[in-house]
This record gives sequence, C-alpha cells and structure tokens, in this order.
Amino acid sequence: MKRINVENEKRAFLRKSKSLRFGCAGLALAAFFGGVACGDEPTASADSGEVCVVGPNGEIVCGDEAVELLNAENALVASSGAGRKIDLSKTPWLVESVNLPDNHPALLRDRIVWADSYLWCAIEDVVGGAIPVERWANKAPKPEDFVGKYVLVEMWATWCPPCRRSLPYLDFIAKKYKDDLVVVSICETDEEAIRNMPSGRLDLDKVEYFVAVDTGRRLANKLGVRGIPHAILLEPSVGGVVWEGTPTAPRYELDDKTLEKIFKIGRKMKEDGRLPEVSPVKFAASEPTDEERATRRNVGTNDVKDVPGEPSH
Repeated sequence: MKRINVENEKRAFLRKSKSLRFGCAGLALAAFFGGVACGDEPTASADSGEVCVVGPNGEIVCGDEAVELLNAENALVASSGAGRKIDLSKTPWLVESVNLPDNHPALLRDRIVWADSYLWCAIEDVVGGAIPVERWANKAPKPEDFVGKYVLVEMWATWCPPCRRSLPYLDFIAKKYKDDLVVVSICETDEEAIRNMPSGRLDLDKVEYFVAVDTGRRLANKLGVRGIPHAILLEPSVGGVVWEGTPTAPRYELDDKTLEKIFKIGRKMKEDGRLPEVSPVKFAASEPTDEERATRRNVGTNDVKDVPGEPSH
C-alpha cells in the first residue's frame, strides 16, 4: 500500500464537501413526530427491555410472540401494497418501522438528526484530536484495527430502550462487514450498568465490536447529541463523517443497501492504494476532568425518542 499525504487528502476532502455541510441545531423536533396507534406502536418492557406490542385484544405481547405478531401484520400490509416488508426474525432492530403504513408521519418527515450536524467534517477537528473514552469495557482496540476501514461510533445509555434494541444490530454489521468496518459503542453509563442490563442484550465477552464507557459523555457533548442512540460513520482516508443519525430510524436506517453504497468507495480507494497506512481515527482512554463532568449534558426522557411515537420512559 503506498503512502499518501494525509493533510492534502484531508484538505481536498473538506474543500469538495464544504458546500454540503448543514446544521440541525434548533429544529422544532417534536413537530415532525406524528402519533401512532397503540396496536402499531412497538415499545419496550420495563422489566426485560424486549420488544412489546399491544395485541389484537388489547393484551401486551412481548418477545418472540411480539415478533411473530408484527411479522404477520406486516405481511398483510405489504400484500396490500401499503407498507414495507421487513423480516423481524432476520432484522429485529427494524421493529420501529416494520408495521408502519407508507403514509405514516414517521416515514413522510424529513430526516431528523438528534444532534448538531457534523456531516463532511473530519472527526479530529471536532474533538481536537483523538476520540476520548474513559475505559474499555471489553477489549481495547489497537491502532492497526482501524487501518483501511470505516469506523461506526454509536453513543448510547443502558436506560434507553431504543439504544438497547440497536445493540444486536451493531454486532450483526460488525460481523458481516468485518473487512470494511470497525464498530465502537460508547456508553454514558458505567460498566456495572452494562453488565446488569435487564434486557441481557450485550454480552461483553462475545460481541464482535469494541465497547467503551465514558461517563463524562465527552464525544456526545462535542457533537451536541440530545437524543440517543446517535451514531457517526467515519471514512478511512481522513476520518470524515459520511453518515450520522439513529441507525434504526424509520426510512433512514443504516441498512445493508446504504452501507454497501458507502463501502464501495472505500474498497476502490484501498484497491488504488489511496488509503493511509495509519488510520486517521484514533481513540484515547482518560478520566474525564471535573470540568468535563460538570458540563456534561444530561439527556432526559424529553430528549430521547423511542422512534416512532412518544419519548422513552
């Protein structure tokens, strides 16, 4: 692989994309959300964190039975041509959008980013160097793990139901795209909370991605994150943000089709020897300072949306 001038590549990347950068701060976010009927709304069980729905007779249905019920209803909607066909047995993280008709407000609204937008910015410029984490909850990545690969960084918390539902998705894409992608999740609650999650959705010893803890919430604060889970996808040439948002949001899921389109560019750059020998994406473990802890943004239930519908509780 030949060596390139990273600074020149970075300047060219940012110059070409500068006109595409946009900001999302100050949006009247709630105005974009429409209601959803009880029978259609996926929720999370307070005890287990499992996907739950209201059944045809008003009963609460959770777990595998809820998946079967939603798939059956989804098949009917899809056969009528009024909705999208999604197999929850294969992609359970898409439960938020599985049973929505095409005219549902969640599918008609413009894309919402629950953070300030840093699309087309280099991550080192946003954080002032390496991405800070407090500690690694499973294994610490090595610098060579990131070379020539995209890096997906998701910020989340154990108390957030849609965050917990996204965890199997992170493991799925980490395994499927291991030649193109490294996944890092940064939890703003501590390691004990991760290990004691009622949903049991994250086995730190088995997942294929890196799990970090940062109770100072430093990256999330830098990005202005006010709704979780929030993720950024960083490309391998200069560490530019090429995707941002909620990976499971209706109509804007970070699905296979989107990932393949993005990875195609990276694969071509690798083939042409245009990727640097040292990844521009770096992480550094350190304790948050007292000032950083004091300025931490505390996301509450009014900030976090259990998409679609009302805030999570």
